[in-house]
Amino acid sequence: MSKKNLIVYVHGWNSHANARKAQLLQSELDNHKLFSCTSLTLKNHPREAIEQLKEFIESKQSEFVVHLIGSSLGGYYSTYVAEEMNLKAAMINPAVWAYKIFENDRGENVNPNTGEEYFIDQLWIDSLEDIFIENPTPERYLVLLQTGDETLNYKYAEKYFHGANIVIDEGGNHSFENLEIKIPQILLHFS
Repeated sequence: MSKKNLIVYVHGWNSHANARKAQLLQSELDNHKLFSCTSLTLKNHPREAIEQLKEFIESKQSEFVVHLIGSSLGGYYSTYVAEEMNLKAAMINPAVWAYKIFENDRGENVNPNTGEEYFIDQLWIDSLEDIFIENPTPERYLVLLQTGDETLNYKYAEKYFHGANIVIDEGGNHSFENLEIKIPQILLHFS
């Protein structure tokens, strides 16, 4: 019997395992025959988050074929992990040059969802640059973008993932409207 598919939802900056998109995906796939979905609250330091993700995926690979869905900063993390571990990934309004966008967030920070306090310094930003993938493998990715994303300009992801399966919706927002209608397309990408 072939392995079941496990989708790991990788949340964005200052989010958590029970984010809206994670809950939506988990409820939509709750009784699916071939796919299930899980999420974990990532550590706030990028280096620790990547280690946590890789260890979790390795612990599941004997039982499941693992895929990633990455949102925002989680898309940036997912690109690195997908390339390192030879996985397929779906991106939802992903960050692409994440090490360039946290300059204004230096200093004390608090994850509003977990209450955890942490500090963004040069080492934190450098650890994002350390995991930058110069040329992602196009066929590995489905990239879902909305032009109304108020946080990240969708054109950067469109350019960065050139050659991948890219779907651009007019309007929408950073949290991605109507994600549920994209689920069949995501599952097809992972099949």
